[in-house]
Amino acid sequence: MPTARELIDQAESAMAETEAAIRNHPFARAIEDGRAGKAALHLFLGNQYQMWKSNDVSVSMARFANHPYRDVFLTPPEVEASAARECVALAARLGMEQRVLERFEPNAQAFAYAAYKAWLICYGSAAELACARALNLAAWGHNCGLISRGLQTHFGLTKEETRFFDGFSGLEKLKEKAAVVIDDDLKNGVEPFMIVRAARLMQDYEKAFWDTMARLSGIRPAP
Repeated sequence: MPTARELIDQAESAMAETEAAIRNHPFARAIEDGRAGKAALHLFLGNQYQMWKSNDVSVSMARFANHPYRDVFLTPPEVEASAARECVALAARLGMEQRVLERFEPNAQAFAYAAYKAWLICYGSAAELACARALNLAAWGHNCGLISRGLQTHFGLTKEETRFFDGFSGLEKLKEKAAVVIDDDLKNGVEPFMIVRAARLMQDYEKAFWDTMARLSGIRPAP
């Protein structure tokens, strides 16, 4: 039986190529270096807003709401609500009204991440969700940092106005807490391969989101 630490290492190895692709993604880089216009940002924010609304529903249905390591599984409801408000404020600053966000039609490939997260919350084990979330947040936070810098440098926004992104850019991996959860579930019979699979799939869905943003925006890697 592998240890939790060994499984986390396996998961990171399985998703290493995807992780690198996300961290150097042309969509986030295009915003950072000023090649992306407002249409790309509107696309991003519209999809993000709809995903955050899904996250609110997921949190309210969570089976792990009273778990001692709840922060490994779920973003606190107050943080979810704050992020949604900041998304609305940022969109308004970029010329996108809230009614447009509310009626925005999310792309299926972009929305798949939120759907998979909701599925894990409803049906996955604590270990699957903990490992997937702990290893996913760092890449997302990294790209949020790139976008925040791009908005401040090329769109004249202030740090206060980019709080939607800055709230994630400093996220640390929650590996140690996830390891405790994984060890407990391994003792209860959760299959190790399912834990690694969950982490890999969540990262694949993360990449699918960024790939979809680039494809719909017509953004290609910088020459």
